[in-house]
Amino acid sequence: MKTTRHMSFGLLSILLVASLLISACAPVAQAPASQPAAAGEKVKLTFWHHTYTVATDWMRGKIAEYQEMNPNVEIELVEYPHGDYEVKLLSAISAGNPPDIINLLDYLFPQYHAKGLLAPVDPAAFEVADQQGVIDSFEKPALEGMTFDGTVYGVPAEFNTFVIFANGKHLAEIGLDPNDPAICPATWDDFFALAKELEQRDDSGNVTRMGFNWVWGLDLFWYAQQFWSGMRQYGCEVVDSDGKAAINSPQCVQMFDETWYRLIRDGMGGPAMATENPVYAFQDFMDGRQSMVIGGPWATAAWRENSPEVYENYVVCPHPQLDPSNPKSFIHTYALAVSAGSQHPTEAWHFLNYLLSDPGDMLQQAGYINGRVGWLDTPQAA
Repeated sequence: MKTTRHMSFGLLSILLVASLLISACAPVAQAPASQPAAAGEKVKLTFWHHTYTVATDWMRGKIAEYQEMNPNVEIELVEYPHGDYEVKLLSAISAGNPPDIINLLDYLFPQYHAKGLLAPVDPAAFEVADQQGVIDSFEKPALEGMTFDGTVYGVPAEFNTFVIFANGKHLAEIGLDPNDPAICPATWDDFFALAKELEQRDDSGNVTRMGFNWVWGLDLFWYAQQFWSGMRQYGCEVVDSDGKAAINSPQCVQMFDETWYRLIRDGMGGPAMATENPVYAFQDFMDGRQSMVIGGPWATAAWRENSPEVYENYVVCPHPQLDPSNPKSFIHTYALAVSAGSQHPTEAWHFLNYLLSDPGDMLQQAGYINGRVGWLDTPQAA
């Protein structure tokens, strides 16, 4: 069965468009022309990125292309699992040995900028005249969180918002047409009811296939990105206006009870049932032991490479809502920046411009939406 992904990249892209308030009508940026570095001077760049194999494999291919065009430049890609990455990065910076190019979550930019750890984007490396030209190379307001006093200090590699991914074959098994958008659950109650229908148990009552489970046992950021959309829907704030912890507020307690604890309370999931994989978090979904996950657009590239049957049959639905008439979600980005301590910032930015210059290929191969102007017009985003 070849399932039509009734909300695949095209409609998933629309969710991101709505979040970004963008209008993708300009042409896709072309790959920059090869430029020698300092009259052929030998340049070595180190590039640190969190481990996501389908993405880093694609990046290694782009590095090889770039090095062929720029034989004086050598780029070493170093990757660490996400849970270890930030600690190792700060350790390297503190030791005075920062990598040239770093992969940085959006919320870290104010801290890194305030400490002087980031080099400003070199407009010439992006083949534009000034900082505004760099800003105009990406859909607005993609660079706002990475821009300070009009100067850009990072460029997005991936924009993420979470949706439901479901196994189309499992849906068909319970009599639902995976090609019909009407099957998508609107509320959290609808979602968990569908998960219960998809669940399978043996004669002893043990769960043999989960309808849904959250990702457990990974780093704190993984938990946070799963919380965010629900927190917005329930009005749950981590801190109040005085900067005091508010995670124990009635709104937060309700959110965690109705979207997290109910899974354990009803015996449907929880950490004891989850298979932990720090690289590909949705291992149970890829192996057919789970029917639905909530995740971002990067997930599908891993299924293509590691679970072709799941990839051929997945369908996508919007994120469950507390109030479908007033839907709320969350968007965040993983960006790329150049260390202030880099000896070759211009060459580093020139490579990053090349890396991000084909957003359609990056989307298809790595699963990353990089926000470059025109990305939504690429065939891969259709």
